Amino acid sequence: MASTPRSTHIPVLVVGGGVVGLSASLFLNHHGIRTILIEKHAGTSIHPRSRGVNTRTMELYRELGITTAIKEAGKSMSPTGGMKSAPTFYSAISPIPRSAPGKRTFRPSAFKSTLSTMSPEEGLFISLELLEPVLLDTARERGVDARFSTECLNITQDGEKVTAQLKNRETGEEYEITAGYCIAADGASSPIREQLGIKRNGQDANAGHLLNILFNADLGPFVRGRELSIVTIHHPGKPTKSGEAPRPIDGGMTTINNGERWVFHLCYDPAKGDKPEDFPKERCEEIVKTALGMDASPEKSERGVKVEIISVLPWQASVRVAKRMQEDRIFLAGDSAHQMPPYAGQGANSGMADVHNLAWKLAVVLNSKSPSQFSHLLKTYEAERLPVDIYAAEVSGASTDEKGLLYLKLDLRTVGSLTRRAFLVPGVSVTYEGKGVGIVPEDPGLLWGMSWKTWTFAGMVMGLDGRPGRRAPHVWLEKYGKQDPDKKDDNGRVSTLDLFGRSFVLLAGSAGSAWVKAAENIVSYHSPPSTLQIKTYVVGGKGADDYAPVDNKTAFETAAGISSTGALLVRPDGFVAWRVRRLQSGYKERLEDAFNMLLCGR
Repeated sequence: MASTPRSTHIPVLVVGGGVVGLSASLFLNHHGIRTILIEKHAGTSIHPRSRGVNTRTMELYRELGITTAIKEAGKSMSPTGGMKSAPTFYSAISPIPRSAPGKRTFRPSAFKSTLSTMSPEEGLFISLELLEPVLLDTARERGVDARFSTECLNITQDGEKVTAQLKNRETGEEYEITAGYCIAADGASSPIREQLGIKRNGQDANAGHLLNILFNADLGPFVRGRELSIVTIHHPGKPTKSGEAPRPIDGGMTTINNGERWVFHLCYDPAKGDKPEDFPKERCEEIVKTALGMDASPEKSERGVKVEIISVLPWQASVRVAKRMQEDRIFLAGDSAHQMPPYAGQGANSGMADVHNLAWKLAVVLNSKSPSQFSHLLKTYEAERLPVDIYAAEVSGASTDEKGLLYLKLDLRTVGSLTRRAFLVPGVSVTYEGKGVGIVPEDPGLLWGMSWKTWTFAGMVMGLDGRPGRRAPHVWLEKYGKQDPDKKDDNGRVSTLDLFGRSFVLLAGSAGSAWVKAAENIVSYHSPPSTLQIKTYVVGGKGADDYAPVDNKTAFETAAGISSTGALLVRPDGFVAWRVRRLQSGYKERLEDAFNMLLCGR
């Protein structure tokens, strides 16, 4: 291992080398911001936690150009879908015909064509133990200084910097680094959050207690062609030799690679005296064998399938959200800010949305020659992310029973939440509609904007209709006049979402060429182009840098709720910051006012 410097200053320190911390470093790297990432463990986690990334998260990774690598890493999980409850895993799987794989719960095939109109990407199943190495390899390839086996002993801050005391756990060396800002992605027990004294709402006294039992068992041939995502097990238990009443086995069996790697989430009850240490590997092996029930299979010997316990990790199905996500120069993200059960698939995805939101704001401030000019922007992080993180935690909590297992209560709230939020479409980060956040509200007029609405599933159900605070609508485009060297698919098409990521973007209607000069004036007024950029595209125009909708020449204007002279101002994270329906007198001043309100809060 290379020797570590005794004193270093870095723009951003990222504490935590899980999926959220790694994503934070990659997003900041994408904006040209240097980071040091530290993680106390020697490598990425071997324990599977979340097993899926939603469509919005895949859109974020699309910006980084790593979706192909992620899909390859998760290809063994691609057939996964469906849920079932049974006394054993065998009794749940065996009746399913191999020619009819389990019904998918996240991307029903009947909706696949509809969902494809909302995004260039699809959500997919992939365990975080498979995803994190892809992120780490990419980060190191792109120059991120990722230091594992490194612990943060203490952290302080003043008006100019954050100071961290670090320890190399392999050599015992202690040293200090300073940073402009710190992102604490150090997990649900977050030492940094505790040190800052940030309390959490919610309590876990009544939350289910479970053991994450990671094991190997060659079940691939048995499940092939009938892969399920989760099998909830309720087994009455086997009689004991001592004559005591059988102990029921309740838990959830989940696949990691549809082959030899699996997880059983076993419920245990502290109220009955159960403790994690009461479940050594030998006992867990017998419990897993009983839950599998493979001794009933004619394909196996009487001893059933061989089970190898890899590790056992206790956890709680808690819903706990930090009351604050920012303390001056330190920001909480991921599990350090919000802990939630995994079943709605929102925990890790919410964390990745956290750091994507924060990265571009930090980049604007750090790249500016006058950081205080844009300091207001950093205050919008908590204002935007905390409400949707609370909502995600509530949805996740509602999908969990008192034992901590998956439970879907089919009431209007749950159905609505699953449809709009947990369906892996754009996820819970689809809207920022609170007051005083990093968007410019619009006046919808006497008809409440009804004449602007897009009468499609994307517009009416998902809210992807061009309004400020919404993720910009996805429309397939093609480059005018010449082949686009950065094409995103085999047909040469580019999504509107592919135009975002590093700078502000002004998307004008087909007759909106006047917006190009207006945007140039904004950039020259605020700062040199190297520190603040607005790229302008006339969608349907005929300039060398313009794009045209692939299928319908007015598709973008319809999806965005604007006329041919209107425009959307889109933030680097792909959210609409400001919308004007048509070109009006004073449009240059209106754009200037909108930009000042967005960046400077005035």
